[in-house]
Order: sequence, then structure tokens, then C-alpha cells
Amino acid sequence: MATRRLTRSRTDRKIAGVAGGLAEFFGMDATIVRVIWVLVVILPGGLGLIPYLILWIALPDADSSSASSAGAIAEERFARGEIDASELARIKEDLRR
Repeated sequence: MATRRLTRSRTDRKIAGVAGGLAEFFGMDATIVRVIWVLVVILPGGLGLIPYLILWIALPDADSSSASSAGAIAEERFARGEIDASELARIKEDLRR
């Protein structure tokens, strides 16, 4: 069983990937996390900016070279029609080695 790690997203980022990483970790839509961040920054006088900056510094970038990330990226490319089924199968076979 793979353990989940809280990391900054490398694929779903607008600024630093903090909201994308939180969304991936908690299984939420990144847009919801971003809206919450904006509300927390605007409403209580900018207090949400400090935790964002801390997370930006403290959270590691997601490892884009890991097999699970590469497999997920390949599947996303297949879903968008950028690669065909044989290319997806070849990538997955390469990742198993």
C-alpha cells in the first residue's frame, strides 16, 4: 500500500502548487482549495498568506520521476488523445522495469 505524502503539485499549479498538492492529498478539486485560500487571504486581513508561504517553503515538490506520477501523466496524455494505446502500454511497461 502506497503512503500518501503532502507535496506541492507539479502538474496542477497556478503559483507554487500548494493548493494543487493539498487538493490531491485530501481528494478534493483544486479549484475549491484555491477559492478557500483566496477567501482566507481576503476576509481576515491577509492571514491566509502566511500559511501559504510556509507551505510553499516547507512542502517538497512532488517527485515527477516516480513511476506513479509518470504513469498518471501518461494516462492523462492518453485521455487527452496526445498518445495512443500502444504508446501508453509501452510507457507502463518501461515503468515496471
